[in-house]
Amino acid sequence: MLVWANTFPEKPVAVIKYEFLDVDEAAGDDTAMTLSTIQGTYITQRYIIGGYQAEYQFKIIYRIKPGDSNNKRLQADEMLNRFGDWARTQKPDLGDDINALRVESTTQSSKFAQYSDGYEDYQILMRMTYEVNV
Repeated sequence: MLVWANTFPEKPVAVIKYEFLDVDEAAGDDTAMTLSTIQGTYITQRYIIGGYQAEYQFKIIYRIKPGDSNNKRLQADEMLNRFGDWARTQKPDLGDDINALRVESTTQSSKFAQYSDGYEDYQILMRMTYEVNV
């Protein structure tokens, strides 16, 4: 999933990380992105032939330091919403015997955290439905 997320052509960072959101201010960065699991994978349907369908819920978090700029805040939301649109048409390659059926955003982007050092986190919640051994 992380390799797939990093192919998003409009990502504003060099690398989307997994479960770790760290801004490297010493390197001149004031943004970071991560893919984070919301809930572990769960089976939604078992097939009589032995395979199954499952869902994986995740979110993409974008951390920015907008200062007084509402424009930077709006751009963060817009970029994450474009990620959701892109994800709908770009299914990840999950390997042998695992087929991604669909990826969809379950929400629009929104701010979900604000920190005393001026950083803010924006997120979009996503869901991937896939089949195994079908």
